[in-house]
Amino acid sequence: MKQDDIDKRIDKLITQSEKEIEKLFSNRLKVIKALIEDMFEKYEGNEPHITWTNFNKYNRLNKELERISEMMNDDYKVVAKTIKQSQQNAYIEKYMMSLFLYELASQSDMQVTVPNASIVQEAIDQPIEFIKLIPTLEKQRNQVLEKIRIHITQGIMSGEGYSKIAKALRDDIGMSTVQSKRVARTEAGRAMSIAGQDSAMKAKENGIEMTKMWNATKDTRTRDTHRHLDGKQKDLEEPFESSGCVGLSPKTFVGLSSAKENINCRCKLLYLIDGEKPEVMRVRNDDGSTSVVNFQTYEEWFKDKNRQS
Repeated sequence: MKQDDIDKRIDKLITQSEKEIEKLFSNRLKVIKALIEDMFEKYEGNEPHITWTNFNKYNRLNKELERISEMMNDDYKVVAKTIKQSQQNAYIEKYMMSLFLYELASQSDMQVTVPNASIVQEAIDQPIEFIKLIPTLEKQRNQVLEKIRIHITQGIMSGEGYSKIAKALRDDIGMSTVQSKRVARTEAGRAMSIAGQDSAMKAKENGIEMTKMWNATKDTRTRDTHRHLDGKQKDLEEPFESSGCVGLSPKTFVGLSSAKENINCRCKLLYLIDGEKPEVMRVRNDDGSTSVVNFQTYEEWFKDKNRQS
């Protein structure tokens, strides 16, 4: 087992939580579309297009919009619960499997206990107010609800008909799905990153000499601000610096540009025992496939790509 094997296993857990979120919003779209279609059938009458007067009679529209709002509120509570569970799973898996790997590599017997839920939650709590999980999801929920309200109301007032409104709703719910999946992956990835740091610190407490090295994903999507970090080695307690932010590991940067530095980051750390680097690594090719090559930094990899082109 290698550190890369651990990350792949946890990535499958994260993907599963993304699928759960995708299924949740897919079902919600069906329900909302059915609700709107039913309203058109009920209130259209003899008119070629349903009128604003028919739809808004007896405050019908606002009542239906309120129903949609309540449903979306419930959905985002489920999303928050799914993400929190994914965070906890990612943390515990990374923490325990890493310590198992360090025991094997160092041939030592470490004193380790499985962290309980409160310890895990304390470890992964986001210190940055404006990108905390619940406020972030609330902001996204409010944005999508406003778009849904506008598209339904404007669609009815302009006589667009059900099909155009349904298309707009599909785009709105699709946006919500993408945003929630991005938050899920970022937050679970952050939990995994913190667990890697914590497990390395635990190994050090047990007498194992450890350092850490930034490992950027070797493809053209890697952000410029992280390319220069690739291959940089630090003591465990020493932070990395990028765009005026500091962090002990990827996705944990704190500072004015922290959201830009953390969201969708695919970088990881390699934890080195006695400073020993890995001999090989896996890289992504232009066609989407992967290859195992001799270990190199991002800059070395990029130079090789330029020579090959």
